[in-house]
Amino acid sequence: MSAVAARSHTHKVGWAAMLGVLVLALFLGVTTNRPPTTEAGRFQNLTKSIACPVCEGQSVADSDSDAAKGIRARIAQRLDEGATDAQIRNELADAYGQHILLTPARSGLSSVVWTLPVAALVVAVAGLAMAFRRWRGGGAAQATDEDRALVAQARSAGNGGSPP
Repeated sequence: MSAVAARSHTHKVGWAAMLGVLVLALFLGVTTNRPPTTEAGRFQNLTKSIACPVCEGQSVADSDSDAAKGIRARIAQRLDEGATDAQIRNELADAYGQHILLTPARSGLSSVVWTLPVAALVVAVAGLAMAFRRWRGGGAAQATDEDRALVAQARSAGNGGSPP
């Protein structure tokens, strides 16, 4: 294998490895949902992911309204009763509407919302990499014997005549 072919093979392996790591990271980011280990952490995550129904753009964790205080109390009560985060989010969404959820679920069709921008970025970067490789090309153009003959003919014709 020539040095150029070996270098090309190494670059392909490197790109394939980077693509594999990126795909793995995307997969783990979308499918892995690690809940907090403490009840206080669960409470904090839930209150930050639920919108205050009377405040514009605030979560129930950030709001001091009576409605937010009531939702925080309901979340704490449901946590004490052993409800899961999904059950609590679903109950609040049923009571107030889906717009109360600040973050969409990361499963089903809504997973596209999380993965499509990253996938588009990956495709764009891969496209640019391919374009740059193509622009870099395989080296300088090689002159043929016909090209050399044309240049010699032009030089000899240029010596006897006036400049164009």
